[in-house]
Amino acid sequence: MMESPRFRRNESQEHDSWRVLASAGMKAKSTILLLYIAWLIAAVTLVFAAAEKQPDSFYTLLRWVCCAVFAYSAVTSFQMKRMLWLWIFGALAVLFNPIFPALQDRSLWIVADWFSIGAMVTAAFVFWKVSKT
Repeated sequence: MMESPRFRRNESQEHDSWRVLASAGMKAKSTILLLYIAWLIAAVTLVFAAAEKQPDSFYTLLRWVCCAVFAYSAVTSFQMKRMLWLWIFGALAVLFNPIFPALQDRSLWIVADWFSIGAMVTAAFVFWKVSKT
């Protein structure tokens, strides 16, 4: 039986398919690496915030950094089709937004800081497991 020319694939097309798949895999790994670096920066600043009283300018910087990191995490979660993490990081981005601060009480911020650190650590294990498969 003769194969139709439009369904035939030559070696060049197959090689290109593998190149695209390899490129997508490399992009996914670099995205995860960037996410881990962002989480590390956010986690360190959150530990400093939770550990002791800081100047007001530190908390303003913290909100900008964490809002950006959590927004990026939400977008990455969406791209990876991790909808639960999309909602968690979206909520954290809203909570830490620097324009309309949500909480005023330091004790509530300390709880939010530690919860955020826990969420990032948990997500790091979940995303690591996903990137390995």
